[in-house]
Amino acid sequence: MPNFTQVSFDLLSKIKKSTDTAQICSILEDASHIFGYETFVIAEAPLKSHDNLQDRLMLGRLPAQWSERYEECGYIHHDPVVAHTRRMNGLFRWSEAPVGRDERLARTIMGEASEIGLRDGYCIPIQDLTCTRIVSFGGAHLDLPDQAVSGLHMLGIYADLAVRDLAVRAPLRRRVLLPGAPRCSPREIECIKWAAAGKTGWETSEILSLSHRTVESYLNTAAQKLGATNRAHLVAQALRHGLIE
Repeated sequence: MPNFTQVSFDLLSKIKKSTDTAQICSILEDASHIFGYETFVIAEAPLKSHDNLQDRLMLGRLPAQWSERYEECGYIHHDPVVAHTRRMNGLFRWSEAPVGRDERLARTIMGEASEIGLRDGYCIPIQDLTCTRIVSFGGAHLDLPDQAVSGLHMLGIYADLAVRDLAVRAPLRRRVLLPGAPRCSPREIECIKWAAAGKTGWETSEILSLSHRTVESYLNTAAQKLGATNRAHLVAQALRHGLIE
């Protein structure tokens, strides 16, 4: 079994060096052989009733037949996975998205996806100030160990950040903090580095000889400074701003 933590950081390093979305797409395609997913999407949840998949899609690889069907039928407005992203802040499996008994179209969508080989997947919602952003990985038999799920979570968040930066033509590599960039204390950065290595708050407290409460305080303060909603998001933001490598 590969070291998914190290693999993820290697992939993040490649994404950080990307100069266009085609390169990011290629990296995510290569990563599919490691994590086992067959499709991936980076998109925004619909804001208007007439929004469709292609209106909100930033980057993706989907079977052409499914993409056309999804677009023609306006499935983005009835997809239970998309709906669930509005209620969640952390990664979840497609199968965890609730589908009510009276939601026939939602059941149809999940059934049709399964028929073409997209039986399950992992979805990462990212709550932005203007909308909910979605990173989704799918496949026929996608059931990953915890370390791989953590790596996929971080990969998805960082890929989304990179695509966003490219969209506004911002430089991806920031080895020197730009004026006005968030600044974290040395202790906060140290705690983030251990979080990036997959350590829990308690494990980090043992390593640094600090109380668990103090470590959590450092991480929470850093998350506020970087606008992060969870630990994976915090690590990705720290990488994005050049606070850690």
